[in-house]
Amino acid sequence: MRWKLLALDLDGTLLDQNGDVSEENAASVREAHASGTHVVLVSGRHHIRIMPILDRLGIHVPIISTNGCEIWSASGRLLDRRVLPWKDVETVHLLAFQHHVHYRAYCAEGVFDSEQRNHLAQMDYSWLKVLLKSGDDSSLSVAYERLLATGRLELTVYGSLGEPRQIDVQPKGTGKADALSKLCRMLDIRREEVVAIGDDRNDIGMLRFAGLGIAMANAPEDVRAAADEIAPHYLDSGVGRTIARLMRSATA
Repeated sequence: MRWKLLALDLDGTLLDQNGDVSEENAASVREAHASGTHVVLVSGRHHIRIMPILDRLGIHVPIISTNGCEIWSASGRLLDRRVLPWKDVETVHLLAFQHHVHYRAYCAEGVFDSEQRNHLAQMDYSWLKVLLKSGDDSSLSVAYERLLATGRLELTVYGSLGEPRQIDVQPKGTGKADALSKLCRMLDIRREEVVAIGDDRNDIGMLRFAGLGIAMANAPEDVRAAADEIAPHYLDSGVGRTIARLMRSATA
């Protein structure tokens, strides 16, 4: 492949509806890796929940986790971490309480839900990202507006601003694109040499950053509009088929 780095989102992209990797996807990823192409898994997941996927693929590659808040080397060494300042953690915690919004909080120490005792009141944790969710669209909309007004946070809305399904809250200036850019500098790879494949709104920046941004056929319209190409549906092993096509083109 003339492409030097392949950045792959997980849920709705590389993984099927059961969170597994199809054999076609796995084979193509392994073939790209064996060819000398850098493969990077890029996900909103906590890095601990990404490790079993590496075991399934049978390769050791870098990981960008929690929407770009952490970068891990292929050997499992932490290369970069961005954390939420404590005052912003307090703000998110207060808003969740005031507006009856549930959250899933990601920190270096693990992942905690609002129903658990270990929650955002724990000052000694290194908080990375908070996923806000509620069955009440108006509560999430109010929380979004108040968080946006701080000017200190990176927010990703899933659904629409008027009817959000959930919101990712993370440190300002973080995201998959930012982390991918950092990793490219570490590896001395130009953005023009990057292929990125994803399916959701947290992938938009990454798709635009890459020399070739590819959205899955199952992606929302605005995500597909941000891409250069569209891959087959994730349930049809779209990632594997796309990688195979790119490799054929490189050797034609």
